[in-house]
Amino acid sequence: MKIVQLLPELNEGGVERGVIELSRELVKLGHTSIVISNGGKLVDTLLSDGATHIKLDVCSKNPFTAYSRVRKLQKTLKELNPDIIHARSRIPAWLVYLANKSLHLPFVTTVHGFNSVSFYSKIMTKGDRVICVSSAIKEYIIKQYHTDEDKITIIPRGIDLDRFNPNNLDNSFINDFVSTINSYLGFLVGYNSYRLRKKILFSNENPQFTNYWICLNLSKINKRKNYE
Repeated sequence: MKIVQLLPELNEGGVERGVIELSRELVKLGHTSIVISNGGKLVDTLLSDGATHIKLDVCSKNPFTAYSRVRKLQKTLKELNPDIIHARSRIPAWLVYLANKSLHLPFVTTVHGFNSVSFYSKIMTKGDRVICVSSAIKEYIIKQYHTDEDKITIIPRGIDLDRFNPNNLDNSFINDFVSTINSYLGFLVGYNSYRLRKKILFSNENPQFTNYWICLNLSKINKRKNYE
């Protein structure tokens, strides 16, 4: 089979990691895996796993360029003629939905989270088949969008047990990392809710929670940086 997955970009994140891992397993099973995105730092990983990457702007929300991007995507999909198109995010889903109107290719979407209820988000329920990563999300889209239950399949999110094996942790790196971050706590603590965060960060009662809070702040900073 030839499977095309679409997502905005291939940078770090849960959806991105899921696309990479699914693509790798598809290749191992002898399928042709193609990913369409606007690029990112995980493209090299994707290619090393034996998949193909096609760079198209399926990321921008600019309505003035939407028509030309739909046409480019339509041309690409027509040439590829995949067995399945799998949209993993809302902008790519909209572009596929419009590009596929004349192609009639099998269309699958995955709902990864509790997106805000809106016409824009409803596109994730328009697949011929809809994958939900939990029963809670399945109930959510049925309640909010009256999605046909018969076309929904629950596939819980998995992880790579080799890559995320706690026995393979580099404790030396973790200790150095925490030590370095501790010297920048003043930077990490945001102005809003400063007093609350300060109380948590400098609490001696729960040092483990302190470290988790630091990591959450780093994640927020990195995410903001990627989208600027």
